[in-house]
Amino acid sequence: MKKIKISDIILLILTCLTILYLLNSVLITKQILVYTKLFLEKLFPASFIFFTLSFLLIEYNAVELLTKILNKSGASIYVTIMSMISGFPSGSIYTAKLLQQKQITENTANYLIKFTHFPNPIFILGPVSLLFSNKEYTYKILISIILANLIIALFTNPKQTEEIKLIHKNKQNFPQILTKAILSSLKTIILIYGTSIFLYLIITIINHYLKMPLIIYILLNGIFDLTNGVFLTSLISNENIKGIIIIFFFAFGGISVHMQTKSIIADTKIKYKNFLIGRLLQVILSITIFLWIINW
Repeated sequence: MKKIKISDIILLILTCLTILYLLNSVLITKQILVYTKLFLEKLFPASFIFFTLSFLLIEYNAVELLTKILNKSGASIYVTIMSMISGFPSGSIYTAKLLQQKQITENTANYLIKFTHFPNPIFILGPVSLLFSNKEYTYKILISIILANLIIALFTNPKQTEEIKLIHKNKQNFPQILTKAILSSLKTIILIYGTSIFLYLIITIINHYLKMPLIIYILLNGIFDLTNGVFLTSLISNENIKGIIIIFFFAFGGISVHMQTKSIIADTKIKYKNFLIGRLLQVILSITIFLWIINW
């Protein structure tokens, strides 16, 4: 009996999708425009500016400066702070970049990938806050996610730290570096957009042909595309349940974020399993903290 290969399964799925997209071309075109509008209005502005700034900061030796100020490696602190500000998958982007530039070790990179997974705070405190009658819920969600990651960082911290002597690099002029920063940011954003919309269209077809219970419908949509799943929680009236589901989406990341991360770290020695372990721990911890906060 011939062994079925994963590539054969993928080919079959892609063939089916191609046929279904052709049969539903009007729906697919409409949903591409809808998602593109959502992406440009809600995700692109904050992502672009912070990805660009982070590139510039690294090029202008922000890590080296932190190291001098703290008298120890500032790479971990830099990646943690910038990933908090930028939102995912920035943690994996900054970690991979610093590893490729030999500003951190392989051991440190595999440590950082576990807990530098944060949603963009502007996205949570802005658009997501509109899903709740009381904006305090979004603060509780954000605090729960941040605390969960800090706990993971504390308890998975390697016993032996590895230090790298940073070498001050000769800089090109600012316009050249800015151009590189913009191109790098746009490349990352295109990766995020392309991966997200590819999976969004798959769940669109599933929704078109299958009728599911509300919770399953929201969870399945969120697992495929986090942004879509988050906004679909508007269909849930119980705000505690809504908060838990949103935390699950943000903490786990959705298939699109996992695919983006695997792509970003593909050419490095960062192990995807460390990212996955971090996300599972983050789901458990952040939901536990959220339940404690709302009942406190």
